[in-house]
Amino acid sequence: MSANGSNGSNDSNDGTPAAPATSVRIDIADRMKRWQGKVAVVTGASGAIGGAIAKELVKAGMIVCALSRRRDKVEKLRVSLFDVAGNLNCVECDITVEEDVKHAFGWIENAYGGVDMLVNNAGVITKCLLTEKNNTRDLYTTMETNIIGLCLCTREAVKSMKARDVKGHIININSIFGHKVHQAVPGTRPLNGMYPASKYAVTAITECIRQELVYLGTGCKVTSISPGLVEGDIVSTSSTKDNDIVNYMPKLKPEDVAEAVLYAITTPENVQIHELVIKPMGEFL
Repeated sequence: MSANGSNGSNDSNDGTPAAPATSVRIDIADRMKRWQGKVAVVTGASGAIGGAIAKELVKAGMIVCALSRRRDKVEKLRVSLFDVAGNLNCVECDITVEEDVKHAFGWIENAYGGVDMLVNNAGVITKCLLTEKNNTRDLYTTMETNIIGLCLCTREAVKSMKARDVKGHIININSIFGHKVHQAVPGTRPLNGMYPASKYAVTAITECIRQELVYLGTGCKVTSISPGLVEGDIVSTSSTKDNDIVNYMPKLKPEDVAEAVLYAITTPENVQIHELVIKPMGEFL
């Protein structure tokens, strides 16, 4: 007499097909449902990368507040988005000015209740050498935008998330130059200046923020995404005239970076992408 139950084998010859295995892969569109109706702040949305990120978040149903000094460019992006689930707002803000940042996040809180996601994308690069005369303003501009502005926005976003007990996400758009300084060809003008130093700082700041979020018990995630060269970004456009190599180097598309953001923000609750480096095939930076 056989016992009831099964030992896991399928010895049945009744012709009934076995049930197909359940797929463990969940489409990103499905995973993005948790962010529908949530509020994302994207800095530097008037640029190529920031615009692509903002567009994808809006398409996924998020309320995107673009912090930018260039309302005209953000408005152009906004009117191009039709028949989408979310919406795009332009909030004029100079992220290097503390009062601007406080006012912007205050407006978002009054309008939408607070912030659920922050994408620190705004950044600048200058062509001056570190040893060049009369370069003081350029040095400050790089550090104020790429480091101080990022920290100011992060501070206000974390304040909003913590006050509402939101398990949000902070994305820092870093750079391959936050991990490696480009080697100049002997006899040619170096292109680095203060930019790699500011991006190395973003690498360190991301880890510091992660530790602080753990200490505060927020449940918020933080991710650094470091692209190589990207079509239309500040590194590619500012270096083209000074370095012919940049013209021939393979480049990512802004949409590739946006896809990396979607990947990072759709991981399971227990998974955090801390550092993600993406490079175009064939790049040799």
